[in-house]
Amino acid sequence: MKCLKIFALTSLISVYSMAIGFGVEGGFRQQSGDVATGLSSSSQVGYTLGAVGYLDISEKLAVRSGVMYTQRPLKIESDLTKDSTNVNLTYFDVPVALMLKFEEWMGVYAGVALSVNLDKSSSNTNVVKLQDVKSMVVPFQFGVTFKFMPEMGLNLYFEQFGDVADGLKSYRSVGANLLFTMD
Repeated sequence: MKCLKIFALTSLISVYSMAIGFGVEGGFRQQSGDVATGLSSSSQVGYTLGAVGYLDISEKLAVRSGVMYTQRPLKIESDLTKDSTNVNLTYFDVPVALMLKFEEWMGVYAGVALSVNLDKSSSNTNVVKLQDVKSMVVPFQFGVTFKFMPEMGLNLYFEQFGDVADGLKSYRSVGANLLFTMD
């Protein structure tokens, strides 16, 4: 009886371990956003780095989640004085998405990320003084992930969310991350 329990537990663990995939990903993102009247914004490049995991629900569905360190920069210029500042917002993200798999090596996903602000700065407070920066935002994410080698792939995504701080809103980005999987 004890051998049967050990066999059942081992079988259960092996089934779940096959249904879980892990990976490390990092890359660049083009960030843009809208600003208050009298100011103009220019998109900037930030980076993201972290770990992702996939838990198969069925043959065609999986839950995609992880932890990511994400930069969300923006350049802002005063329309009146032409002075500019670089706004740097850094977040700790926990994405949670439902992924539709076309093959074992490719799928599309959509979901949200719980993003906690880690750091905020402005290089010129005469242009923009960051006020009421939200400590947590929830961006919507949509993307496609695929492997071009057995343990290497790409994650291409779009992200959008609303207000970030007073005068900073409608943040959006597109990004590309290199993915190293440990299936």
